[in-house]
Amino acid sequence: MPPEQDSREVVEGLLRRPFWRDLPLPVLVLTGAQDGTAGQLAERFNGLLPYAKPEEGAHRSLAELVDALAGASGALGGNRVGRTLLPAPRFPLTEFVLWARAQRDKKPEQWPEDKWPPQPDSRPGQEELKRRFGARFGVRPSLQADSRKRWAAGDFLVRAAVFFVPVATVVAWWLDTGITDLIPLAPGLLALLLGAGAIGLQAVRFIRGTAFSRWFRRHQYEDLRRTVGQSRPEYALRLMNASEPEIEKLLVYAMLEDLRQAYRKWPRIPWPSWGRGLYALLVLDADDPVHARFLRVLDEVLYETGIVPPLLVIAEDRGQPGPAGPPARRERRTIAKEVDDWRSRVALRGPEPRLRLAGDKLVLTGTYRPRLGRVKARAVGYWLAMLALLLAPPLYVYGSNWFGCGPGMMRAERQCVGLSDNLAEIAPDPALMPILERIKRQNEAIDTRQRVITVFYLGVLTTSHPGDDQTGGSAGELSGIAARQGAYNRLGSWQIKVELANSGQYFRHAEFAARMIRQRAAGDPDVAGVIGLAWSRTETQDAIRVLSDAHIPMLSTTNSADQTPLVYHDRPSPYFFRMAAPNSAQARAFELWLAHGLPGRKPVAPQRVAVLVEHDAEDHELYSRDLAEGLAKGPYAAARQYRFANQDELASKVDLACQDGAEVLLYTGRATFLNTVADTREHQCADKVQILAGDDVTEKLGQILVKEDFLNRPAISFVALNDVRKGQGDNRTQTEIENWIASVKATGVSRVHAWMGYDALLAVTSAINKIKASDVDESVNIAESVAYNLRGLGVGGLIQGASGKFYFSEDAESHAALPRGLWLFSTDPAAGAPDNGLVPRGSCTVDEKAPDTAELEVKCSFD
Repeated sequence: MPPEQDSREVVEGLLRRPFWRDLPLPVLVLTGAQDGTAGQLAERFNGLLPYAKPEEGAHRSLAELVDALAGASGALGGNRVGRTLLPAPRFPLTEFVLWARAQRDKKPEQWPEDKWPPQPDSRPGQEELKRRFGARFGVRPSLQADSRKRWAAGDFLVRAAVFFVPVATVVAWWLDTGITDLIPLAPGLLALLLGAGAIGLQAVRFIRGTAFSRWFRRHQYEDLRRTVGQSRPEYALRLMNASEPEIEKLLVYAMLEDLRQAYRKWPRIPWPSWGRGLYALLVLDADDPVHARFLRVLDEVLYETGIVPPLLVIAEDRGQPGPAGPPARRERRTIAKEVDDWRSRVALRGPEPRLRLAGDKLVLTGTYRPRLGRVKARAVGYWLAMLALLLAPPLYVYGSNWFGCGPGMMRAERQCVGLSDNLAEIAPDPALMPILERIKRQNEAIDTRQRVITVFYLGVLTTSHPGDDQTGGSAGELSGIAARQGAYNRLGSWQIKVELANSGQYFRHAEFAARMIRQRAAGDPDVAGVIGLAWSRTETQDAIRVLSDAHIPMLSTTNSADQTPLVYHDRPSPYFFRMAAPNSAQARAFELWLAHGLPGRKPVAPQRVAVLVEHDAEDHELYSRDLAEGLAKGPYAAARQYRFANQDELASKVDLACQDGAEVLLYTGRATFLNTVADTREHQCADKVQILAGDDVTEKLGQILVKEDFLNRPAISFVALNDVRKGQGDNRTQTEIENWIASVKATGVSRVHAWMGYDALLAVTSAINKIKASDVDESVNIAESVAYNLRGLGVGGLIQGASGKFYFSEDAESHAALPRGLWLFSTDPAAGAPDNGLVPRGSCTVDEKAPDTAELEVKCSFD
């Protein structure tokens, strides 16, 4: 026969705590056992769980026994689980009842009344108890009473931190959206303050036990409940007048409730109770009258209240014989079967606290060792979960430096976005690397004996989808900026340093990059401004708001939406300076061209124009919507609009527009879907239908024509922000840029963006020259001075730039470089056409209608 199971394995099975649902535990009464059998059954678990084995005859009353178990120095509260860092249970309810009962024996000297304890409504009695309560349960005494209280304080501080620090971090991050760069560390400071306040509140509530004190108003013994509005000193006075049997029941009940709270699995907060894998264990001797009294009261409390405490009690009763032996033909029942049978009865009929076991049935072997690996794994799992909750929100909010991105950056959509001077951390698109490497060398060659002025480039340096090429514009902007940086630094005066802020694909993380710029610029008087922000999207608007709040001037290159700078309730940012002609001017050019007639055609009626408007699911795209709204305000307001979100919708809308009789497909979307428009028009529309597009398609269309990706070479008309045929010597600044591009062997560079980028930094250096012309103190804030000097720049004499001559108006809010040009082009279907197949069809001049007005005048001429 196999060896019989060690009885301690059965006890271990009872002590093991299920993960989801706590089970009732019996009071194991060992009848007819030899002296010390209960201790032998339990001793192997000492040090592994909350454990108590009071000595026989050491206590004169049940209150003394409860004090030894759960008082200030009680055994159950001083027994921590080894190597798990789990705190021992605390007993604030029990300690309060013990303290209230103990006051009956402490009559103060010269007490004015003969009766002690005084009546609950006695005013002197209430004042005396209030003084004693403060001396016993005040914050300082509660922390200084013993080292266990200090351990408990640290324990609860950690618990509170797990819940409140992440919440405070997210709240602080949310609040920080309206904070300027005067407090660049606001998120961290707010998280610290909010977290500290919440932790302090938690510490007071839980360390002093006030969070559980409401239990006194709800427990099952109605005659001993604390009434509404009754203070704890007044309630203690009531308990002093209660009878001893009532106090005994409340003591045992409070001890069981404290244990239940210590093991309670809080649903929303990861308390250490989730990590507790073993129930508490109490060993008693039923032959001791006080222990026997405790067992009787325990039976009554369990029956009367229905509480299910996480406590296994083993009681040794040597004076009672064991149960009668089994019938002759019945198999002898083992301890394990007795326990299984008890649990079955509990599940069917409710708690039956006592389970009597014959002592002679116990099997105790010398080879038994508790198998508690899963218990410790559970505790470790709790701490790992707590650590994750503590670290995940700050990592998510403030960046992911531990995941491949450096300081000032975060990982998003497989890109490192944000601010960095380390190209390896940014991992930019390979097409940009020659340009960025040259900028890095130009920065390193700066003469540090001169004042070094920092300019930030904010644009797309990486893409999450390689097929969506957006780096041609960035390559152009960076080339123009770098060409101007080199030319200006060679003058031998103040030096320009270019730092990089990656917005990620589609400028989706422009706001984060702007926040990093703001933090970097805080307290640095040598920051001049930000160049880039080329795309018209709501994310760009968010970045403009962040930088504008920090009073940092921004010079956008090809960002043309009139709506972009309107970041203050439809009022523009005074720190936003636009280098390109706005969409309202482009819409007017469309109207004039349509009214004149597209190449080879007559004027087009508004009813024959189909406006294709791009929108995305988040409604973040501004360019297409803004351009369409500009058209809707003029003579072509009757043109029908067709909205699309992707190429499939676009194809169906083009087909529908042609069926509706459109003669011109006015495409206001991004260059990404240009192929779809051309292909659908070719196969779904009549030959007379023409395509007219906005400036965003300029670079894409030039690349397609060079590569001959349009096999059928359709005729497409479009508006460009510059004369894209130029750049080979017609403008000496353009030649300077061409030479710089050739020196770094850069490819795929957008010349329009390059000219705009050059002119943006040219405007900054022109403003710096004005600053240098006056007596400049080292503490002068360059950004504020640049913004001031950009207003009205060139009014007294136009700035000669790569994109033409320009000036900024002296208006306090709206700043657009004027005059600006718009060029009208169409592609030549004939193979081998000059200028990469681009044919000029006219040009427009955009300027103020009158001095000091924001209204622009557009004049066009047609070839």
